[in-house]
Amino acid sequence: MKFTLENPNADYVFNNYGDGVLTVNEQPYNNSVLIFPDSLTDWPVNSAQQLEIGHFTTFLERRPDIIILGTGATQQFPAIALRRELAGQKIQLDIMDTAAACRTYNLLVSEDRNVGAAVMVF
Repeated sequence: MKFTLENPNADYVFNNYGDGVLTVNEQPYNNSVLIFPDSLTDWPVNSAQQLEIGHFTTFLERRPDIIILGTGATQQFPAIALRRELAGQKIQLDIMDTAAACRTYNLLVSEDRNVGAAVMVF
């Protein structure tokens, strides 16, 4: 799925997602990533079921208003205990499939929102 939204407000935006590959700033990634408007890093996660609070350390440090969690080709929910822990720390977690997460992240960044995304390609 190709994304066409141009975004002068961010250094990092999604261009494409499909067949196990994310494209950010025309650079392909076949692994999960953490993305913010000003940074991108690899994220060692392959499924929503393996998520723990430690996987969200960067978000806890940066304190975005919203975390977009893309869980691959289909929407998968992490453990309720993790979702409660993040909610207890006043962090909003929006969970969706990766294509929707990429579109949502790009849209929120274009609105200058304080957002970060954790996106799985599997």
